[in-house]
Amino acid sequence: MASIPFFICFLLVLFLTVIAGLAAKRRVKETSDFTNASGSLTSGMVAGALVGGFVGGTSIVGTGELAFSHGLASLWFTLGGGVAVILLGFTAQRFRQMQVETLPELIGLQYGAQAQLGSSLFLSLGMFIQVVAQILAALPFVSVFWQTNLSVLALIPSFLIIAYVFAGGFMGASLVGTVKTVMLVALLLGTGVWLWATIDGGMYVKWWQEGRFQLIVPEAGMGWAQGLSMLIGIFSTQAYLQPIFASRSTRAAKTGAITAGFLIILIGMVSAWIGMFMHDVHPELLPREAIPQFFLMHSPAWLAGAAYAIILLSVVMTGAALTLSIATILNRDVLQRYSTRFVEETRKLAVSRLLILAVIGVSYAIVCWDDRGQILHWAFLAMTLRGVTIFFPVIFYLFRILPVQSKWAVAAIWGAPIFSLVWSGWFLPITGIDPLVISGFWSALALLIGWWLVRKEPRQNDMSLRHVDTR
Repeated sequence: MASIPFFICFLLVLFLTVIAGLAAKRRVKETSDFTNASGSLTSGMVAGALVGGFVGGTSIVGTGELAFSHGLASLWFTLGGGVAVILLGFTAQRFRQMQVETLPELIGLQYGAQAQLGSSLFLSLGMFIQVVAQILAALPFVSVFWQTNLSVLALIPSFLIIAYVFAGGFMGASLVGTVKTVMLVALLLGTGVWLWATIDGGMYVKWWQEGRFQLIVPEAGMGWAQGLSMLIGIFSTQAYLQPIFASRSTRAAKTGAITAGFLIILIGMVSAWIGMFMHDVHPELLPREAIPQFFLMHSPAWLAGAAYAIILLSVVMTGAALTLSIATILNRDVLQRYSTRFVEETRKLAVSRLLILAVIGVSYAIVCWDDRGQILHWAFLAMTLRGVTIFFPVIFYLFRILPVQSKWAVAAIWGAPIFSLVWSGWFLPITGIDPLVISGFWSALALLIGWWLVRKEPRQNDMSLRHVDTR
């Protein structure tokens, strides 16, 4: 049971972040403040928003859970994600030149209304899956306070996500994310130093002999495909591009993204380190409990309280960023596009908040239904679904492989995620081929066919004209 110093430090950390959230709320006066901070984020706030949006239950609890069972193969999520965020910094200028608020808006401008609708729906579905993973990851942290049934425990992270995203939208997410990032990095760097001093060389030799340093573990479903899914998923996720759109300059976006990428990799490495350590020291634990129990068993009560608050905030902030992105996409690219009833600023804001409530409500119901799902498996499915939907359409835009026939763009954007879901459910257990390969191949092939047909049309017209002239 948690002690008084634990509670004091836990509440103190929460109080500091609530103050940051309330400060952000006072600056929200219209929808653009709520959804993208009116393009005012500094490089530090960009880094805070990216780390706050990415580093949550999947990055910390999920990595520790998988490291407990399979060693360093658990690094694919944070390693792939960190590299992708760094690359995002180097392409920040091109993304900022889009001058759009959401990715489906870009898809609509380039490929048409049907393509935009498909991207809006499947991107939202992919992000929704990861919101479920965040609530799952929060359960071990809230159970330390109350030993009660799952339906009550899952309400706590659900309400926290709603509270933080309501307390200022994206402005709140970025400010609280900056505060949380500073605390999280300090916590995990200190933990890394402690582990380095505590673990002797014999344990590392044992891990090597047991194959726990291997990055590819087929029986765990971990390998290069998972790293690749992270790369394409980051470039296809509204929550991770929103800080780039909201930065005050390209330089701020680039510096913030590169800083965030290295921090994400570092956080993943320490989380995996903790999971492997707990596997040897406390093999009786459930894998999901590795990170929470580490701080309860191997740190002073005051530090454990601070750690629980910081990591719980990480879960909440990631869930908040994803939820806000879903609401932004569905509001702007679906409702606003097909209805004129919500064009006023007050109605837009009200609809965004209602969508947030709906997303969290359905996520809560799914967590109550499937509380034993493995966190990173949910996360990789979410990244794959988002990535195959619009990664190649965005890449074609960035590298100016345009135009593409709209019907083939629609086939790519609607077909790839459907292939991914069908393949995951029926053919993956039989073939062992990752759905990312099949659906990604279809997306690229369909777009290339559409691009080739457009290039072919002028040549056919020229040949017809020459034939008429000679005759």
